[in-house]
Order: sequence, then C-alpha cells, then structure tokens
Amino acid sequence: MKQLSSVVTLLVAVLFASGCATHSDWTKYEMCFGLSADSGRTQISEGQWQEFQDDMIITNFPDGFTIYTANGYWRSVGQEYHEPSRILMVVAHDRENIREKLNAIAKAYALRFRQEAVLEISSSVAIDFHAQSSPSDPKTNPR
Repeated sequence: MKQLSSVVTLLVAVLFASGCATHSDWTKYEMCFGLSADSGRTQISEGQWQEFQDDMIITNFPDGFTIYTANGYWRSVGQEYHEPSRILMVVAHDRENIREKLNAIAKAYALRFRQEAVLEISSSVAIDFHAQSSPSDPKTNPR
C-alpha cells in the first residue's frame, strides 16, 4: 500500500509540473521598424506605414498584435541617429511558422523602405488572461 501511495504521489507531482509548464511555451516577439530611409533623408509616411501594416502584418497575424509608437536612438560609426519608429508586438506559442512570418515581414519592410535592418527581440514569457467575471459568479461576487 505504501508503494502505491508513493506512485500516486509521484504521478500527481508529474501531472502538476506538466500543467504548470503549459504557460512556458509562450514567446513575446517585438520588431522595431524605423520610419526613415536612406540614412534619414526620407521619411516613411503614416499612409505608407498603414499600407505596409495592412499588407504584411494584418495578413500574417489576423488574430491579433499590438503596435507601439516609439522613438529609436542608436549610434553607428560615430554618428548618432534618431527616428520615429513603430514596434510590433506579437505574443504566441513558439512555433516555427511564427518565426517564418516575422522573417517575411522584416525582409519585406527592409526591401520596401530601403532599411539596413529590422530589429527583432524575442523572450519567453508567462501569460495570463484576465476576463471580466459574470455578476452571477459566486466566486467573484459573494453575497
């Protein structure tokens, strides 16, 4: 009986650990798009950005994404650069097809707007969805 109890305890521990691990397969991807081209001589208009977003980003991530407005700063060969930018954030399960979509977006942006590079940042994240509870839910609306 003691051996059965040990097996059950081990099984519960393994199941618990595997349940906790389901949150670790999420990845946050961020891509930084500078809104100038030709070493800062040409500005990418809001209309041009919107067209790119419609063509490439919405098409590849129809289920959702976030775009931030930002200002980018960096130094290269002793020269300082700053430009308005957009940051794309996608949170998804880390799958190869997500990487392929992001690579296609970066290549298309670099080609269309003569960019030297598009910065991509990825990190493992724990996520949680917080939803509004129902007024009739006794767990969140005790009487």
